[in-house]
Order: sequence, then C-alpha cells, then structure tokens
Amino acid sequence: MTLGASPVSISRRVGVEIGGTFTDLVWIDKDGALRIGKTPSTPQAIHEAVLRVLDDAQVDLAGIEQVAHGSTVATNALLTRQGAKTAMVVTSGFRDALLIGRAERNGDIYNMRYRRTEPPLRRSMIREVKERILHDGSILEPLDRDAAWLVLQPLVESGVEGIAICLINAYRNPGHEIVLRDLLQERAPHVVVSLSHEVSPEFREYERGLTTTVNAFVGPTVARYVHELGGGLAQLGYAGVLQVMQSNGGMMPAASAGANAVRMLLSGPAAGIRAAMWFAARNGLRNVITLDMGGTSTDVTIAPDLQPKFTPELVIDGLAIRTASFDMATIGAGGGSIAAIDRGGFLAVGPQSAGAQPGPACYGKGGEQATVTDAQVVSGLLPPKRFLGGRMALRADLAREALDALCFPGGARAAADAILRIVNSNMAGAVRLVSARRGIDPSDYAIVAYGGGGPLHGAMVAEELGIREVLVPWAPGLASAFGLLIADTLIDVAVSDLHPLGDGSLDVSRLAFLSDRAAEAAAQNGLPPGSYDLSIGLDMRYAGQAFELTVWTGPHAAKANDLRRLFETEHRSAYGYVRDSLAVELVGYRIRLSRPNNAVVETPLPGNAEGTAGETILLALSDGVVEAALLIRESLPPGTRLSGPVVVAEATSTTFVPPGWSGEVLLTGDLLLRRDL
Repeated sequence: MTLGASPVSISRRVGVEIGGTFTDLVWIDKDGALRIGKTPSTPQAIHEAVLRVLDDAQVDLAGIEQVAHGSTVATNALLTRQGAKTAMVVTSGFRDALLIGRAERNGDIYNMRYRRTEPPLRRSMIREVKERILHDGSILEPLDRDAAWLVLQPLVESGVEGIAICLINAYRNPGHEIVLRDLLQERAPHVVVSLSHEVSPEFREYERGLTTTVNAFVGPTVARYVHELGGGLAQLGYAGVLQVMQSNGGMMPAASAGANAVRMLLSGPAAGIRAAMWFAARNGLRNVITLDMGGTSTDVTIAPDLQPKFTPELVIDGLAIRTASFDMATIGAGGGSIAAIDRGGFLAVGPQSAGAQPGPACYGKGGEQATVTDAQVVSGLLPPKRFLGGRMALRADLAREALDALCFPGGARAAADAILRIVNSNMAGAVRLVSARRGIDPSDYAIVAYGGGGPLHGAMVAEELGIREVLVPWAPGLASAFGLLIADTLIDVAVSDLHPLGDGSLDVSRLAFLSDRAAEAAAQNGLPPGSYDLSIGLDMRYAGQAFELTVWTGPHAAKANDLRRLFETEHRSAYGYVRDSLAVELVGYRIRLSRPNNAVVETPLPGNAEGTAGETILLALSDGVVEAALLIRESLPPGTRLSGPVVVAEATSTTFVPPGWSGEVLLTGDLLLRRDL
C-alpha cells in the first residue's frame, strides 16, 4: 500500500515489527514514498511473516541500506516456556538461590493461594562447582578445570542447548566464569553459554542469576530466529546489517541478539513508544501518556516533557529481569483478548488471547470464543467491510454467535457493551498505575493512542480518567514499525560498585574507567570511536534503603554535593520526600552509548485517497443505539473538523470519536480528539 509520496532526507530504510496478531511494515521506496504493509503473523514460523510482508509489498531489498526489526520472539518464548533446554551452574552452596527468590508478592499480597512464578528450569538442571570469589574480587577458593568438567559433562550429554553460569561475586571478578566458558567452548562448542558478568554485571544474586538464566533460555531461540530471518533477507537481496530493537528503545546489531536476548524483551512496545514521542513532538504536545493496544495486550507508559521513564528492571510473568527498559505497564487487553464467564458467574476479559491463529471469531478462521474484536464488530464500532482498508472482511454473524454463546442478559449487544466497558476500565487502570499511583494527575496529560485498537478506545479511556485530548498519529496501527525507522542506536552497560557517595564517585579517574568500558562495549557492537554520545547513570540510595534510583548526567566530573542534589530531585519526584540527615550510597554505574538517528521523515498528508465519506452507521452504545458518521481517514484533508459520534476508518486502525467529543485533522495529518466543554 502507498500512503502518498512525500520527500524524505534519509537513506532507504525498512521497519518491520511482529505483533501477536499482525506483522507490520513501514518502508521508504526509491521514489521517497513512505509505504506500508500488513499481514497476519505466523506463530509457528515467526520469520515467515516478515518475509511474506516484504514480498507482498514488493520491497527491493537490494537497494535498502538498513532493515530494522522488532519482535515478540523472546517474550513469547519466555511466556510460553518454549525456549531452549537450559541448565545453570552456580557456586557450591548457592544451588537454591534462584528457587528461593525473594519475598515480594508483586502486589498480590492478599491472595491466600498465591504461587510464585517458577524460573524456566528445574532444580535438577542447576549444578554446583567448587570455587569462591569474595566481595572484593579476591579468590578464596580457586576453580579446578578438571573437577568443573565432571559437573558440566553430564549436562552437555543430556542435550542442553543453553547454560547459564552465575558464580558468586562474578560481577567483581569474572575470572572463574571465563574459565568455564572457555572450557565449554573447547569441549562443547554447540552449547550457548550466558555469563552473568556479561548479561547482568550487578550485585544481588537472585536477580543476576534469574536474568542470566532467562538469557540462556531464550538465547538459542532468538539466535535461530535471527539466523533464519537473516538468511531469508539475504535471499531477497539484502546485503546490510539487520538491526533489532531493544527494550530500552534503541537498536543493536542482530549478531548480538543471541548473546543479549533479554534485551529484546518487549522490543515491539519500545519501538511504539519511540514513535509516540516523535508524533507528539511534531504536534507540540509535551506531557503524554501512550496507549498501545494490539492484538494480545495493551502497553502504557508516561512521558512528562516527552521523556519516558526508564527502569533497570522489567517484570514479565512475575519474573524480575535486570535489563534496561522503558517503564511501562502491560495488561492482557488486546483485540484478541477472550471474554468468558468465570467460575463466579461474572464476565471476565483476558488475559488469554485468541492470537493470530485462530484469531477472533469474526476472522472466520475457526475461532469460536468471543473476543474484544468481536464485541467491537457487534457494537458497530468496527465496520466489517472497512477492516484493513477493506482487504479483510470480518464476519459479523460469527461475532454475534460468539457473543450469544456467553448467554449474557440482554443478548449479544449487551455483552458487547459490557466487554468494551471492562476493557476500557482495565486500560484506565493501567494508566493509573503509571500516573495516579505515582502522585501524577493524568488529567494534565494527553493520550497518544496507537496500535490496532488504541484509537478505537483512546477517547473512551480518556473520559474515564478526565483527560481532555487524544492524539491519533499517522498510520497508528503501524506505529511500532514506524518507530523502528527513527530509533537511535543505544547500548547500555552496568557496573556495580557499592560505596558511600563522595567527591571521587565521579572524578576524572572514575570517568576514565567508565570511558574505557564504554569503548569496549562500542567495539563489541560495531560502533566506531567518535560515532556515539555518552551518558553516565548513577544508581543511588539513602543508606539503609533496599533499592536505588538512577540519576543520569553527562560524561564530566562532578562533586558529591551536585550528585546528591540530582539524586534528591529524583527521589522527591518518585516518593515525594527527601531525607537531608541520611547519608547517600552509590550502588553502581550505568553507561549509555547513543548514536542519534538524525533522519527527517515526512509522513504523507491525507486528502488524496479515493473513498466516499459520509456513510451513516448504527452504534450500540451504553445509552442505546445511535446514528454515527463513518468517514475514511485518507479522504480527510488537514483542517477537517469532526463532531462525535464519528467512526473514522483507515488501512491500519479505526478511530472512534464518542458523543461529547470533537476531532480535528492537524496540519501534520495527525488526528487530535478533544473532549467538548
């Protein structure tokens, strides 16, 4: 599909992102036109959907200089526990550290039947080696190679694909982990080895061990996927370096993906956040909340002054994984989320999803369970003949049958309304997690709604929260793929170093050490000297606190008082108070290498596409059945004003302007919805 021919000042690039239901493509052809593509995902052979969407769009990869990719392959492998056969090697005496974990219940403190999420390996696959390194890096007990092989050999013979090596205090002295890696490379080169001092070089044994284990579990799967995709791209003529999106919103070479698989967790949502910031900035919005509703989930993050928060730890399926990521809330509320009557007789929506296969009942691919998409069809909010720009007609009769099967009082329409209200409430709750629960009034922010379902629900969610503006960007269903085109290259490195905050914490000698570590990381990722910017993060806390906050600064020397002021500003923002009388500790350093993407992209303006506007449809809303205008977004030029209720259909998504709301097509072509006074 071509969405117009706008000149761009960047080299030819491709962004392709795999979601739970669809695989999305945004690319720039040889004439400078920004083009799109969309195809159902292929869960059984994930890379095939990427190759198919490129082939369907007739992308000439021989002339493409960069292919950027975001994928759910790492996340799905972890969630479904379909990763590699994995083992773990630890210091003698620490075999159960990973299984004991921590006492947190992840907010589920009142559940009498609480069960902690198990790590992706059994105790029988955790083995001990005799060695001991102390907290200062000195060696108390040397490692014997021959004795270590007697431990490793049975694991290799059992057919393990990945081995996580997590020795005590290896973040301070990695020598013994390196010996074990070299031993495995000599005698079992086919086994993928993950070393804790490389994957997560931080103190706290549980988090370091879990992160390394997850990396070993999903690493072989990611490596195979990247290899298959790279081979397929090469056959189509691509000769460049495949770039993949990380959870921190930056790109890294695909060759590094297998060894750093945990960095690919939530890569798709991260790309969407990058795109949301770009669209908000060009329309003059400063404080925004992103609402990304896809086929299986909804992801939400908050960005005051267009600066989304980062976290050094993300939680997936109850597992705390130490890798830099956008700070986002994720809930199981997507178009494919299944609606069912629970054991208590109440209607529940999600987190289970119909996915791409078989998909919602209205897809006509064999799905029989009612989903959010089926509710959208029955309510009239999703016109069946306009789905995917008319390329995929939906079956309203099958959607109605699926909702009738719920035996909900009032029939299918009442069930559809209840499903949509539950989903809207769940999404509003996710927004509150990143705003109100942190002392931030969401009504001071605007929502950027994207993904296949975000624009359909954006205004309804905003109304629950008292938010007055919702921005629907260009091609919202492809926002994550678009984000891949504009993302910077980012590499994060962590260094643990616990000590009281002092003038030497970030002096000239310390900066020299951190700069050397940055140069090593840059060389490993193919970044030449002078091609990147450097930022320094300091993990700081009050003495006695259990966890720390990260304060970012430039690569310049700083005094202790200046660093303390930065920390207390962050602490006040996060917790609402500071403690002048308490000493401050520095726990570790973070190094961020960034190579900015200075590309200038111009999205095409609507108003030139073929299509008839002004069709009248019926919507079944909470207040009854109402008439609404059905408009085609591609036919609405800048300056067009809308008054709800209106449904705006386009090739990648559908936007709903509820009663009491109005809309305006901005000069950029983006659509801004406002709640009427």
